[in-house]
Amino acid sequence: MARGRVSEGGGQRAFDVVCASCEWREAGQTAYECPRCGAPVLLEMAAVTTPPSVAGQGIWAWRDLLPAGGTEVTLGEGRTAVLELPAQWHPRGGRIVAKLESLNPTLSFKDRAMALGAAHAVDRGMRGLLLASTGNAAVSAAAYAAAAGLECRVLVGSRSNADRKLDACRMLGADVEEVPGDYSAAYALACEREGSSWLNVSTTYRNPVLAEAYRVLAFELVDQLGEVPEAVVVPVGAGPLLRGIERGFVDLRTCGLGDRVPRMVGVQAAAVAPVRAAWLRRCGRNADPAAATNSTIATAIADPLRGYADHADITVDAVLRSAGAVVSVTDAAITEASGRLLRAGVWVEPSAAAALAAVGDPEVVGLLSGESCVVLVMTGHGAKAGRVSEG
Repeated sequence: MARGRVSEGGGQRAFDVVCASCEWREAGQTAYECPRCGAPVLLEMAAVTTPPSVAGQGIWAWRDLLPAGGTEVTLGEGRTAVLELPAQWHPRGGRIVAKLESLNPTLSFKDRAMALGAAHAVDRGMRGLLLASTGNAAVSAAAYAAAAGLECRVLVGSRSNADRKLDACRMLGADVEEVPGDYSAAYALACEREGSSWLNVSTTYRNPVLAEAYRVLAFELVDQLGEVPEAVVVPVGAGPLLRGIERGFVDLRTCGLGDRVPRMVGVQAAAVAPVRAAWLRRCGRNADPAAATNSTIATAIADPLRGYADHADITVDAVLRSAGAVVSVTDAAITEASGRLLRAGVWVEPSAAAALAAVGDPEVVGLLSGESCVVLVMTGHGAKAGRVSEG
């Protein structure tokens, strides 16, 4: 029986929760970390061996791909448009497209995760959603909590420069608390306050359920493009979006709708690039020169991962499985890319524009043949960000 935007239903896939480091696992139950070693945990879901049926609203149209549950919460997220970009923007003259996640209900990709997170909170009889955020996740959590009849508490670092986004959170009824410092400081406090009444939906790997919503993106892309892309370029803070998309392409291959997984390219701002640093270490390469500042216009991906550096390794694993790369781009390159997108009529926040800035990076160019398309995931809209010069 439907009640507003909440209805019975939910995902269909059986799952285990598994430790990312040791052999611990638990069937059908969720956790924030491994009770044995304290490492992050992930969902390991039953294989999808036949093409999923597609029916319903939001991410729940693809419920065969999502972890088992009894509730659906939606604001109509997903099925976002793809937009052809000028061929000259592709370093080899091939097809280049933008996946406009900026057109989700609260103007960012986070809506997919929060639809799943809010449903999970309802299933568990919890009071509300709790999270640390630089802005986009906070707005999304506030909206989906409201839709589900839940409360929402947001912790934000004072360095996040997210006034517009936080104003939106308050309008949606969330309780917003500013924490001195950066995202990692807010995240530490969120982990302290999580419990039986408040579901932590901070969009790192703390809550293993959330990233599973991003599997749907892979299926949408192949349906919209008519092919498996050569590469998918994803702005990352901790990186659950990238890993979720990579897992979705594995599902596509398993059920016979795709023959390969695209090269996954993670993009970070040069000033705050812990996933890039972890990738360089795993590849046996020297670290990049230290950034002159830890401040960046790409605030939505400015997560230093301080106190949870092992989350970077989960994203790096996904990149390595796909033979991809993690690169970093300067604020100057992001500003130039933002200007190009604006002149093409595409209004995204700086963190999203980082995807376009990355395409010209020599490490990315070396991965591309131009024989099939490159997808840039435009993670957030410019309407919630401050003004960025066109360069």
